[in-house]
Amino acid sequence: MNGNILIDKTNLIHNLSEIKRYTPNSKIMSVIKSNGYGHGMLEISKILDDSDAFSVATMEEVIYLRENQVTKEIVCLQGFSNKEEYIYCSKNNIRPVVHNIHQVNIIDNTTLENSIKVWIKIDTGMNRLGFKPQDFQGVYQKLNQSEMIKKPIGVMTHLACADEDEDHFSNEQINIFTNTTKGIDTEFSIFNSAGIIRYSKKFKDTVHWLRPGLMLYGVNPCNESKDINLKPVMTLTAPVISINECKKGEYIGYGKTYRVEKNTRIAAIGIGYGDGLPRQLSNVGKVFFENNYFNIVGRISMDIIMIDIEDKEIEVGSNVELWGGNINIKDVSSSIETIPYELMCSLGNRLKKIYI
Repeated sequence: MNGNILIDKTNLIHNLSEIKRYTPNSKIMSVIKSNGYGHGMLEISKILDDSDAFSVATMEEVIYLRENQVTKEIVCLQGFSNKEEYIYCSKNNIRPVVHNIHQVNIIDNTTLENSIKVWIKIDTGMNRLGFKPQDFQGVYQKLNQSEMIKKPIGVMTHLACADEDEDHFSNEQINIFTNTTKGIDTEFSIFNSAGIIRYSKKFKDTVHWLRPGLMLYGVNPCNESKDINLKPVMTLTAPVISINECKKGEYIGYGKTYRVEKNTRIAAIGIGYGDGLPRQLSNVGKVFFENNYFNIVGRISMDIIMIDIEDKEIEVGSNVELWGGNINIKDVSSSIETIPYELMCSLGNRLKKIYI
């Protein structure tokens, strides 16, 4: 028996609607990269059909969607890396992000049958991808004069600290962006999920295109916002595969890291780090079943975790929740000093996705 990833389609649609309500004058570029944050990229694209466009990271993801008859405009955040990928974008309604001079040279030296829409990315301080502000005008003018590039040319950047509680850097980045693009009448895109929640209403002139990711899947990246109602989309469950009596003083699991303090019952659950469940949750995590929370005891192994169920009624075959509507994935990630993105994206192929 294996664990399941339950995907709530109604909650996913609700979250997209909630983003539209929150920012009614913006277009939505739904971020479905990394297999839809672990939710299944192709299935998520069908459920989020009311998006204005989709956004993925790589050309491999682009090609996968097109080969599976997804026709909506797709933005490729890493853009093309060679002439063949550039031509593919022009033929398949892909809007690549142009972020380095190598890509500009490909545009300069390639004649297309169909002109192409692009985004130019400005590096406003994250130092990951993008042109430095002082180089932007030259690149923009060059592409604006190219017959291969459709107008208007979109301009984007990415915020480094929008989800931090003491964030001052985002204001600096937004100011750099607005100063760098002053006088340009075009489409802008700055805000990811945290940026949407914290800054989209303050900087209304820059919200032409929004890039929601984590919030689509029901996780609020910010701690203080209460005026947007997001619902969890993913519930991770796994079955009870065995229940055994355990006496006071006995040990549980590899390395004898947990010692039983009283006579109790230990249930083995069919999920482990081989399924992407972090081993750091050993002796830290919890599961939920019928109004009860049970501690994970002992080390998480490749295929099995153990929980202390004491005298509670639970049967072999019952499914327990590891995160979802009763256990907030943000609390799980915080308990092991990681982020919800990592938990979602790490889940393995043995887990079956069920869309409900």
